[in-house]
Amino acid sequence: MADIFTPWQMKDLSIPNRLVRSATWEGLADPEGAPTHELILALAELAEGGVGLIITGYAYVSPDGVGLFRQTGAYMDALVGPLTRISDAVHKSGGLVAMQIVHAGGQTKAEWMDGRQPVGPSACFNKAYEQQVAELSRDRIEDIVDDFARAAARVKAAGFDAVQLHGAHGYLINQFLSPLTNQREDDYGGSLANRARFCYEVLAQVRNAVGPRYPVFIKLNTTDAVEGGLSLEDALKVAKGLGDRGIDGIEVSGGTPAAGKLSPSRVVKEPADEGYFLDNAAAVKKVVSCPVICVGGWRSKARVEQALDRVDAVAMSRPFIRQPDLANRWKAGETEATCISCNQCFAVGRKQGLGCGQELKKQGKE
Repeated sequence: MADIFTPWQMKDLSIPNRLVRSATWEGLADPEGAPTHELILALAELAEGGVGLIITGYAYVSPDGVGLFRQTGAYMDALVGPLTRISDAVHKSGGLVAMQIVHAGGQTKAEWMDGRQPVGPSACFNKAYEQQVAELSRDRIEDIVDDFARAAARVKAAGFDAVQLHGAHGYLINQFLSPLTNQREDDYGGSLANRARFCYEVLAQVRNAVGPRYPVFIKLNTTDAVEGGLSLEDALKVAKGLGDRGIDGIEVSGGTPAAGKLSPSRVVKEPADEGYFLDNAAAVKKVVSCPVICVGGWRSKARVEQALDRVDAVAMSRPFIRQPDLANRWKAGETEATCISCNQCFAVGRKQGLGCGQELKKQGKE
């Protein structure tokens, strides 16, 4: 059985243990996307809590790529200085930090983008967001690829240890991969090779921007969990394609907001519910040589240890919201997270920024 508290490598980056804080929208940025003092403190607290690698909440790469209000940005050079405050604080607290970058595509609202219309691979009506989505022109697709590259260069300049591409949960990379949201008839749509083109181009341009030794990894949907969406079979081919093109790691996830109970954040009531993407992650591990991280409802030390026989690391979000020091607690002998999957954390975040509903109840601050 693998030991959680052993180091592993992503490219040249040595990560001290197998626990990763999966990217989580914190809702703690100012209107321009700069991190607030509260966000910096929250991420430094995670570092002090012993997590091996922190992945920040998704940062948007261009003004029409915002996914939520109070979202961190990486879309302009003026943000490099403010973002450096995050990496400095995490490093001073003994941690490592990667920044996740994203374009939300059609999965957003015009009100979060100063009235801009959401854009995606194909024109459609997004029922989950009640928005009409406009089809991207080829010129704008090329621009967004460049936006990802420039954002990654800013992440590196701001002192982050790695950059993660968001290719999951219904955002733009995922939208191009999914036949449900990509119904283009040019060479960005149709066959899987065409639907994967955008993802591969983003990786290539990001690599050019950050150089050969800087870690670039991806959060990848291995199922959209909706009829007509991305399948595991196709996702494995994409994962292999990414591996062949030099991706440095893959965090395996699945689901979209439209998937309901099969969305990325599922209820975990007992140990058997944990690791709901583990089989998919193990399948990805068989087709790539890079490290594979598995997210999906981890709550117990024992189940994580068992998973590490099949993948390189596990990622958690909700447990670290309630217990930022969970890694240190497990290292000291505790065996369970106290997260109950109530999902109130998102509602709390919409009101005041990152926080646990259960902890606020205990403090009488609900």
